[in-house]
This record gives sequence, structure tokens and C-alpha cells, in this order.
Amino acid sequence: MTKTTEHTTQTTEALNELLEQVAQGTELHFESGLCGDWTLMVKRPEKVAFHVVTKGDCWFGFPDSSVAPVKLSASDIIFVNKGVSHFLSETQIPSDINESDIPQYCQPDHQQYGVVCYDVKSAPGANDTLFQLLPPWLILKQADQYQQLSHIIEMIRFETTQQAPGYHTVISRLSDVLTLNLLRQVIDQGESLNGPLAALNDRQLRSVVIAIIDEPGADWSVEHLAELAYLSVSAFAERCIKKTGLTPKKLVDQLRLQRARMLLNGSQLPLDLIAEQLGYQSATAFSRFFKKYAGLSPADYRQNYHP
Repeated sequence: MTKTTEHTTQTTEALNELLEQVAQGTELHFESGLCGDWTLMVKRPEKVAFHVVTKGDCWFGFPDSSVAPVKLSASDIIFVNKGVSHFLSETQIPSDINESDIPQYCQPDHQQYGVVCYDVKSAPGANDTLFQLLPPWLILKQADQYQQLSHIIEMIRFETTQQAPGYHTVISRLSDVLTLNLLRQVIDQGESLNGPLAALNDRQLRSVVIAIIDEPGADWSVEHLAELAYLSVSAFAERCIKKTGLTPKKLVDQLRLQRARMLLNGSQLPLDLIAEQLGYQSATAFSRFFKKYAGLSPADYRQNYHP
């Protein structure tokens, strides 16, 4: 095995490990048919979510937002990142319905509408970081889905429609497979996205992103990054900008910023320890870095977390 082949194999294994850790945290959250003027409203969720439309049409959008709702049809799937308030609704302008109100809109026989919702358990480490490479939300319409993903969704739709004995167990067990295939497609199509996620789709940049995720506080000089990518410094910098829209330094900064957000939101670590993990010599230096990119101080972010 050549050095380059060995390097590529190690990088692929590292990405596989990230995806496997994500899949191990997926669980069925909600499944039902729905009727009437229904709304599923989720406010600042603590977990990443996947929603599958199993029957009928509905609207997906964000409360108190200028972003126009998107109309969805059966077999469409939605990814929503942690902390992003959103709704699924029969109407374009939804009612504010609490989860405790949902049973009055549920129809076991799925006569009009149907949705299946999955959560990914919040966990520290690589899987949180991987999700923070993704946008706040993504929609994969049926026509744009890879064949493998489309087959899984059709199986979920079939089970929820037929409701044979044990169907809840079947759609629950399919959650990990659904998540893995969705993320595979998103990563595979990373060139259409900007930032670190796009780098996961590039064989030479992928190793760089995974290395920074694994050790965000290391001394990531452009020379070191270029060496990991098996490129000259100039070729690496050019490839980084072309694939991600970021300079090498800004790529490192974005990955450190994502880890900082995770630590501020998901832990009570003092700022000096967070600064140390991210390679900054003091809490002051870290605070300057964070405010430059996030627009507010780490303390304000932790107190008033907004994704």
C-alpha cells in the first residue's frame, strides 16, 4: 500500500467513524397521521431533527421569520439543526400548537396527512461537530434523492400506511439507516455548499477537516495543512478557496468557531479552558476571536444562545 493510498484509507475510516457515531444516536420521536388545521411547532430544539412527509402536502417554515414557508409533498425529507425553531403545518400561516395538543389532530389510519419525526440525541464530540458543518436546515425533495435514500423513505411510508403489527419498531429501526444515507448524500453533494462541509467531499481536503475537528487547538499553520493534504502550500490554498470559499486560515477559524459554539452551548466549562482547547493562550484572546465571527461575546452567547 502506498503512502497516499494509506492516507486516503485512514481519512475514509475517520469519516466513517463520524457517521457511525451520528447513527448510534438516532431515535424515533413522533409518528402519526394528522387531520384538520394541524401544526407541529418546535421551539429551539435541543436535538437535531429529521422529518419525513409520509402522506399529503404540508408547509415547512420558521416562526417569526421573513423566510417564506416551503411546500412539501409525500416522500420529501427535512433536516433541521439543533436550536432552530421550525414548524410543519397544514397551513402556510400556522397556529401556535403545543405538543400536548397534538393528539386531537392525530388520525391512526392516516386518512389525510402523515409525518414521521426522528431526533438525534445530543452528544459531545465528533457527531455534534459534524452537524455543525451543516446548514441550519436542508430539504431533500423526492426527485433529488439518491435511489438508496428514496427506497428507505418509501419503506417508512409503506409501514406507516399499512400499520402492520410491529410497524413502529420497523420505522424506529430504520432511523439509523435513514440518517446515514441522508448524510452520505449531503456530503457527496458538498460542492454545492460552502465552507467546511464542502471540504468533506474533496479527497485531499477531507483529511484536513477531520484532523482539525479531532484537534482544534493544534498549531494549524498553512504549511502543516498543506502537508496533510499532500499538496504544495500554494496548491493547497488555491484548492481550499475553490472548494470551500475560505482561505486556509478562515477554514481553521470556522471549525474552531463551531467547536466553541458547541462547548459554550453544551457545557459549563470556563472560558479559559475553552480557550485552551481551541489553541488560544487566554480567555481574552478567545473572546476577541469569538466576537469577531459571532458578533457577540462568548458570555453573551452562552446566556442568550441563538443558532
